[in-house]
Amino acid sequence: MSKEDSELEIGTKKTIEARGIRIGRYIGSGSYSKVYCAVNPEKMEIALKVIEMKAKSDYIQRFLPREVEIVRRLNHPNIARIYKVYFLEGPKVTVFEGEFCANGDLLDRIKRNKQLTEVEARPFFRQLIEAMKYLEAHDIVHRDLKCENVFLDRFDNVKLGDFGFSRVLKKGEKSDTFCGSKIYVAPEILRGQKYGGNAVDIWSMGIVLYIMVTGVMPYDEGNLQKMVERQMTHMVRYPSAPRLSSAVRQLILGILHPDPGNRLDYNEMITSEWLKETPYKMSNEKTGNNGTPAVQFVQPKFRMLKDAPLC
Repeated sequence: MSKEDSELEIGTKKTIEARGIRIGRYIGSGSYSKVYCAVNPEKMEIALKVIEMKAKSDYIQRFLPREVEIVRRLNHPNIARIYKVYFLEGPKVTVFEGEFCANGDLLDRIKRNKQLTEVEARPFFRQLIEAMKYLEAHDIVHRDLKCENVFLDRFDNVKLGDFGFSRVLKKGEKSDTFCGSKIYVAPEILRGQKYGGNAVDIWSMGIVLYIMVTGVMPYDEGNLQKMVERQMTHMVRYPSAPRLSSAVRQLILGILHPDPGNRLDYNEMITSEWLKETPYKMSNEKTGNNGTPAVQFVQPKFRMLKDAPLC
């Protein structure tokens, strides 16, 4: 992205900074958002996501309202916290003030080292399982789990983020919406089938683990039909290097089962040969969960986003 594209409009920047926020360096962007490092009035470093509301896109109309309703409920040490969400009438933007993850995302870490060793990957994957178990307990399906959405704080703790495609799917409910990046998406979604529960997220967990320990993608997404055919054979190929343990290969194979009902669940991952000796723990920070809400709504005008249709 060019310098011009990464910068906020002057009016938007002034309106946000009038709230006592100092906007720093540009971090990244999505289709409708830009993310910056910033400092709030309490002198705390935050991630500031600014979403343009002018375009009447499917995301703005359907997914953003759901994201807001979901993130306000989340309170887990391995999920990136959102402190505030508000709508600014003048520049027509929605702003998320959230936890800043100083060590970037998991994909950055993998690229830096070409891949992670199994010893390095275990604690990351173990923490990610806890985040996903929490979502499952609250009937939330993430639907966009990928290495780029797994962030690392300054202590290298996993912080799952980006709930833009998430939704609540209670037992028996199904969806047929295509969400996520193709390489991470479960075959039932690629085949246009209805899906329910967290089986689609579990599949994505397997892809994340594969990429962590190999540094490459498990499938060639250039030919979607061939990719799905390979997935349905329940065969996983590996590069010649690094040499992986049979334990991690078996775990990945158990997760990447083409039949959603036969995929390993989170507890089975935890008790697998590869993970059973890896206890869940956080690094160098207090992790007590006091049950306080994660999100403040500071502008009632945000009600314009409610009552979005389900997909």
